[in-house]
Amino acid sequence: MKPISLLLLPILTCMAHADTIRMRDGSELTGEVVTEKDDHYVVKVQVTKTIRDERKIPKKDILEIVAEKKDLLAFEEIKSLVPTPDLLTLEQYDQQTAKVENFMKEFPQSRLLKDADALLKTLDAEREVIAEGGLKFEGKMVQASDRAAHAYPLDARIAAAKVVNAPDTTQALRAWTELESKYGSSKAYLDAREYARKLMLTHLRAIEKSLDSYDQRMKDREAGLARIDERDRDRTKRAIEEQNAAYLAKVAKEKEENVKWPSLDPNHKGPMMETKRLLEMELSKLDKLDPSKLPDGDKAWNDAWSVLSSGGTDRQAASTAISAARSARLPAEYITILEAKIPE
Repeated sequence: MKPISLLLLPILTCMAHADTIRMRDGSELTGEVVTEKDDHYVVKVQVTKTIRDERKIPKKDILEIVAEKKDLLAFEEIKSLVPTPDLLTLEQYDQQTAKVENFMKEFPQSRLLKDADALLKTLDAEREVIAEGGLKFEGKMVQASDRAAHAYPLDARIAAAKVVNAPDTTQALRAWTELESKYGSSKAYLDAREYARKLMLTHLRAIEKSLDSYDQRMKDREAGLARIDERDRDRTKRAIEEQNAAYLAKVAKEKEENVKWPSLDPNHKGPMMETKRLLEMELSKLDKLDPSKLPDGDKAWNDAWSVLSSGGTDRQAASTAISAARSARLPAEYITILEAKIPE
């Protein structure tokens, strides 16, 4: 049999599961042993990304076969499930749990079974907290009772975290608007101000730079189109028109839904100028904000909850506590929660 060249190795390593076959001539073959006969093995190898081939390899030419430990590879895919990220839903916990259970079913003899079982126990314990109305935030499980007792300040911190962890600037600004509108009297809002201010300044500078270069970029694009073949030029123009139409439709939908911060495209001047004006207004508002004149929403919530949760609270005390919460600009949904605790 002609020895299998080591040059084959680079194109064989993309197989999901593979054994290493060490040949007596010193070469190695990476593939998947699918059949064993009296005098040979049938090995499936990856010839290209899309083509797999089966080859017969005489046993007399083989020094040894090192079987891939498939459970190790499979465990690599699930071991990072714990610790879990914050704010997972019940559905997401179920998906994570299913991955671990599938591993345990597929590799019942694996030495990693205990580790997988530990992952499963953690996921089950956390899921139970979520199912009862709790959540995970800042790496800690919050029981339903604690979540209820600290609803306003806790939700404000969650809203602030969405600003910091947003995938892009536009999403961060939208999260900031929610934080400001719903939790403007919270400590989390005050703590996030400087981050929001730096974010807005950076975004403003980027937009100003894009606006400054806009006219020249449009001229350059037209000049570039004029230089290419007529057929290619028509095709490119149609593609540009389709992109423009899709973008304008997206912006129109955002405006219809009262989205404050529009999606931006460097080839569209209007939304960039609108966002520039918004940023300038928001930055001016932040610069003028005097924290000492803001009500303490966290304290108002905590005081009201304490009064309404204590035994023997009369209606007058409850009404006073709720009135203080309204004065602290707590949103209607939180006032409703407090009002539900007023004694009959």
